[in-house]
Amino acid sequence: MVLCTEPFAVTARNIAKVLGLPDYPFLKVQHPIGSCTLPELKARAEIAYRQALPILLEG
Repeated sequence: MVLCTEPFAVTARNIAKVLGLPDYPFLKVQHPIGSCTLPELKARAEIAYRQALPILLEG
């Protein structure tokens, strides 16, 4: 599973297609993450967790 920020979602989707994995799941969070405060980072992690859980439980 891949985590990317919103501006890189198109790139992530295109790379997955090039690799023959057009439906590869990835998590998308608000940009940026490098300059986030700890509370902001925790909020983004919660969003990523909510996206990841159904993907992980699917298989």
